Amino acid sequence: LERCENEQNNSSPEHVLKQLNDYKGQYELESDDELWLVIDRDRWTDAMLSHVAKECAQDDYLYVAMSNPCFELWLLLHLIDATLLTPENRRKSKNADPYLKIRLRQEMGSYHESSYDAQMLVEHVEDAIERAKTLDVNSTDRWPQTLGTRIYLLVESVMNRTN
Repeated sequence: LERCENEQNNSSPEHVLKQLNDYKGQYELESDDELWLVIDRDRWTDAMLSHVAKECAQDDYLYVAMSNPCFELWLLLHLIDATLLTPENRRKSKNADPYLKIRLRQEMGSYHESSYDAQMLVEHVEDAIERAKTLDVNSTDRWPQTLGTRIYLLVESVMNRTN
């Protein structure tokens, strides 16, 4: 969903959930419509995430796909088996990129979150799905508590592979 200019940087899960709820109020959704909230775990509190996950679980249209620690993990899973990585995504210095962005840049040759070669990754989406499933050791938890991503659930839904 697009954000107005004064809200460009307001990407908190609570704010995005509000946007999705506003969208639901504006449009008549069909029974097979899905609205997905894609979240990075890395900087949000457990209380905020729990509130958002609970609200989504109680709504037939809302779904959560969280990555721990961040979305770049999902992208990396297209290229490498990330089971040896740690969930930490620390910066070596205040102005440095987090580790997973650096690692992704190494694997892809170049990477910036607003500009990267998605086609290079699409060719390996099946690998990413399987690797993400392997990392998802506690799939009944609302989100990955350790290194993991649930983006594969969104991708499987788009590919019409849901259970």
